[in-house]
Amino acid sequence: MEERLREHRRHKRARRLRRLVFLLVVLLAVAGAYHYVHRPGFAFGSLRIHGTDLFTQEQVLHMGGAEPPVNLFRLSKTRILSALRGDVRVARAEAYYNAGFPPVLNIYVDERVPVLYVQTGYGDYAKLDASGLVLDITDGIKDASVPRLTGVRLPNIFIGDTMETDDVKEVMKFLLKLSPEARQQVAELTIDGNHKLVLRMDYGFPVMLGPVNELAGKADLFMTVYNEMKGKNIQALYMDLEYSKPYVRLKSDAVEQQKIEAQQKQQQEQRIQQEKRRQQAVQQQEQETKKQ
Repeated sequence: MEERLREHRRHKRARRLRRLVFLLVVLLAVAGAYHYVHRPGFAFGSLRIHGTDLFTQEQVLHMGGAEPPVNLFRLSKTRILSALRGDVRVARAEAYYNAGFPPVLNIYVDERVPVLYVQTGYGDYAKLDASGLVLDITDGIKDASVPRLTGVRLPNIFIGDTMETDDVKEVMKFLLKLSPEARQQVAELTIDGNHKLVLRMDYGFPVMLGPVNELAGKADLFMTVYNEMKGKNIQALYMDLEYSKPYVRLKSDAVEQQKIEAQQKQQQEQRIQQEKRRQQAVQQQEQETKKQ
């Protein structure tokens, strides 16, 4: 009986030992596999970036705490999203894994859209989005598709700040009410010495919009005239929208006016010459009378 109990205990200890050895082998295998897939140079899966060209794949890998090549075992989705959402140029960022093999990490980014360049107090240019957020400070106009505002400066402003200048806010409200097509045609806006806004289109002629603090309703008026002129070969010198009734000065009118002014000047010179000849004739007659 005792012999049977001792045999049972030996079998039990052997089973425990086998289980322990098996568990140790499994743990060593898992640790080895973990080390293997996390080692530098190991590639697994792929990374795709959608909606932006602001960031390269290598930059996104660095955000996620990894180095090339792509290894999704080493890449932190949480760290990538935290870095992207902390970038002032990004409005929204999301990340999702694709089911399948090999897996794909898709990064979706919505960029903030620049609306206006405004010069700073240091002479650089602040690139603003629709909310007045400063997306970048540059030493010149880097994006020709974004209009610039002159005649006003933003003092002490930096990337990530929100612009609080009232005049610039009014100009941006006007711009954002224009259609995307019309907004793309705007090259420059200027607040002149009389605190009036002048807009210059890509194709040349200026548009006078009146006082900056009276721009409400001017966007609708501008769009009405813009749509009337769109597609027509109208050669304008300027457009005046300061008052409720728009006025477009055509180049043909200006040419005709120049002709009229030239004729008037010529006629005036002729009258001056005639008057000189008359005075000379009178003087000559007076001299002849004196001689007699």
